[in-house]
Amino acid sequence: MDLSIKTTLGIISLVTLTSVTAFAAEVVYVPEFCKPELLTLTVTNKTATPQRLWTQVRFDQEVQETDYDLEAKAQIKINGAHFLRSAMAFSIKSWTANSLQIHASCEEGLSFPLSSVTSPTTTHVLPAGTRTVKMHLLNLYLKANSIRVKAFNSQDAVLGEKSLQVENYYDTHTMKWSFSEDVRRIEVTGDARLSSLLFYEAEGEFKNSPAIFATTPLAADKYKTYFLVSTKTGRPDEAFVIALDDPAKIATAREQIKNPSLEKIIVAGIELGHGGYNRAFLARDKAPYSWSVNRVDAFADFAHISCDGSPDLTEERLLQKLNEGGRICFWRYRVVRELLPSEISSGRLKP
Repeated sequence: MDLSIKTTLGIISLVTLTSVTAFAAEVVYVPEFCKPELLTLTVTNKTATPQRLWTQVRFDQEVQETDYDLEAKAQIKINGAHFLRSAMAFSIKSWTANSLQIHASCEEGLSFPLSSVTSPTTTHVLPAGTRTVKMHLLNLYLKANSIRVKAFNSQDAVLGEKSLQVENYYDTHTMKWSFSEDVRRIEVTGDARLSSLLFYEAEGEFKNSPAIFATTPLAADKYKTYFLVSTKTGRPDEAFVIALDDPAKIATAREQIKNPSLEKIIVAGIELGHGGYNRAFLARDKAPYSWSVNRVDAFADFAHISCDGSPDLTEERLLQKLNEGGRICFWRYRVVRELLPSEISSGRLKP
């Protein structure tokens, strides 16, 4: 069954916001690289239960979603013209992480897997003999994103480097890059989240080199005290970080860790930017979020439904969230541990 939904970012209903928070979701971002009529998505349900996915296309301050249902172990093919008006970037969201395998192809032939990597720091490894590559870099930040690209040979010597800026959210920068000798890897570093898609030329055809993420270092403030906020389950869904400098609030947060019966909902305000500390600690790539908590208003027993949600949903609908006043109070999320500045910077939690 296919169902098209258009959601205005500024007036999305509370039902839409809160209904997804009970599930762990996975979002794959796809830069503009193919005309809609030539694009095919092949989606395979790897699980023994039915699954649902959405294609998401952004038009200014609107998100148009089209959903698709897959039976257990089923496979479907989706033509790009079904949900795209023109060649443009889009995303694909599933209810459950690691439940679907998604391949994309442009015309016949090349088919490659899509990933959920949004780390600003990625590497593309290339086979011997590569002299030409095509890159598509998608900005996943609400403002301009400065990106540096470096090419290396097999001896780790720099063959070339480029600095570029993608001005707008969801814009794709596309470039073709040729070299006088073999290039063995290309490193991409952005100031904020991005998605990189790279093809290398081999025997007259272009093939895909998947993005390999690296953990982006952050500059934590040693004068602040940091706490990880997540769900208290055997398999926590997502996590984000808060930074406190008020002694009373620090004491309250520490008490939540020591005494679970006193756990409270964090009612807070957010702003654009990771603030030097907020990253998705439970994601594979530990990518810094595009938002951070700039104030903790209260540790509460109850909170209004309008500010419920999750860290990843806030990232996905950040423009809407900021336009509504930038307030969060994730009902299922609690302070679970204190963090060292070194853990913030490295993205690695100590035992």
